[in-house]
Amino acid sequence: METAQRLIRTADKLINFTVGLGLILVLLYAGYALWDAYTVYSKAGVSNEIMFYKPSGKDAANPTLPELQAVNEDVRAWLAIDGTNIDYPVLQGKANTDYLNQDINREYSLGGSIFLDCRNARDFGDSYSLIYGHHMDGGAMFGDLANFSDEKYFNEHATGWLYLPGKTYSLQFYAFLNVDAYATPMFDVELNANEYESLLSYIQTEAICWREIGVTPQNRIVALSTCSSATTNGRSILVARMDEKQSAAGN
Repeated sequence: METAQRLIRTADKLINFTVGLGLILVLLYAGYALWDAYTVYSKAGVSNEIMFYKPSGKDAANPTLPELQAVNEDVRAWLAIDGTNIDYPVLQGKANTDYLNQDINREYSLGGSIFLDCRNARDFGDSYSLIYGHHMDGGAMFGDLANFSDEKYFNEHATGWLYLPGKTYSLQFYAFLNVDAYATPMFDVELNANEYESLLSYIQTEAICWREIGVTPQNRIVALSTCSSATTNGRSILVARMDEKQSAAGN
């Protein structure tokens, strides 16, 4: 009997030890998950050091951008959408994978950077320019793009700015689309005149939110693209007409 009781006490201790160890491991994992999430999203923002270079909009030459290009020569512009968290430098790599998981300091970042399609002209001189960004919770990177599927939000956030070295464009957002990445012409940026007209027609036909602002084939447009959780290959795309400004009181 005494031996049996000793075995029971030993078994109880082992069970308590196992349960306690399990709880400790759960707490450690939860702590790591929180730390990891914090690390990911803290790197998805723009540091104060980089925000220092954001153009004020008061000088059409945007003199801070050449200074930012001294930090990374791949900087092409600064993108800001009024009333949203989208307020980032735009980079352009030799391949579209270059800044998928790399920040402006060329360090690994799960959130990557906002970047211009590698096939586009670096000065946004093409009829159609395409900018990519990760969809992240909390509005980081291009996380706020999903909000434009709501017509009220779409109508209340109609403007933005694209600052380039020596030039500023106001952005007039006029279309929002949810598309399949492998069944849409939205990712074809090398277009002749006829193909560009077809793209403009496609945007109007497929847009789930639309605002008539008089876009013509003589205008230049820019599209912002991010992943959509609605479908496996889904992409959310917000489209704007680019209007050059000689001077601008940007945000």
